[in-house]
Amino acid sequence: MPITPAPVTRRALLGAGLGALALRDAAAQAAWPSRPIRFIVMTPPGPGSDQMARALAGHYQTTLGQPVVVENRPGAGGAITAQAVATATDGHTIGLVFGGPTTTARMLNPGLPYDPATAFSSVSLLTRSPFVLTVHPSFPAKTWAEFVAVLRANPGKYRYASIGPGTTTHLAMEETKQRLGLDIEHVPYRGFAPATLDLLAGRVEVMFHSPFSALQHIRAGALTALVQTGDRRVAQMPDVPTLAEAGLPDSAFFGWTGIIAPASFPPAVAERLAALTREAMAKDPAARGGMEETGAEIVGSAPAELAALQQRETTRWGAVITRLGLTVTD
Repeated sequence: MPITPAPVTRRALLGAGLGALALRDAAAQAAWPSRPIRFIVMTPPGPGSDQMARALAGHYQTTLGQPVVVENRPGAGGAITAQAVATATDGHTIGLVFGGPTTTARMLNPGLPYDPATAFSSVSLLTRSPFVLTVHPSFPAKTWAEFVAVLRANPGKYRYASIGPGTTTHLAMEETKQRLGLDIEHVPYRGFAPATLDLLAGRVEVMFHSPFSALQHIRAGALTALVQTGDRRVAQMPDVPTLAEAGLPDSAFFGWTGIIAPASFPPAVAERLAALTREAMAKDPAARGGMEETGAEIVGSAPAELAALQQRETTRWGAVITRLGLTVTD
């Protein structure tokens, strides 16, 4: 009697497909790395992010058994590093970046040779750090409520600094202006150093600052801190409330650093690198880069957490960029 083959169900086909994918990912993870790893860093050699990258590289090298070469590629707000990662084809290139080049960069510069939405695999969120809203001592406000009241009573009178058009220090203030109906002039600078000099001199009155750059001036009384932008208070500034505590809920934002790879990077390898990153940051103070002292939170996340953050920031800051019609091509 002939045997009739059992019908192949959709569930069976799906199961077979998932099994094949799992085998493929396992094979990719077992085979990687098969050559030296290139670790591109967005900052020049020195403390902070570079120190963190070099400590992580040492941990990867010891654990994975392949050399890890750190390459510093600063410039263009991190876009040079991001582009180098996006266009790498060797399967062994990763990068340490800030947020903008992997989120809103193409919105700001349509001529950018890579698309952040499709060019990268997320590996791990390393750190996140709130900003602190600082004002010159001559500014007639010592609290967030007074700050809002002063700006509403004096539309167009005051100026705020940013570290450049399209940066978080710019987009966050523009979002705040729209949300609260404020009128304050934007003065862009090229980085924290020149912006801080003019803020200290009173040539601008307001700035969303990094705690690392601002803390010494706040402690010296040269700047006044009104609020910080995280979801909890910074240990170094325990008396400075969060935006939510000051009456502006659902508004927290951070600067952050993370590890990315090209879009073709195998997911299993990204998960493995993320696990090694968490391990290194837990065991080795150098892998934290001294960032805790600056008010940063050490994270060491899974790939999915970084990917979700990138999507949220693309949506949030993209809305501000679209409303302003902002482009940055220089």
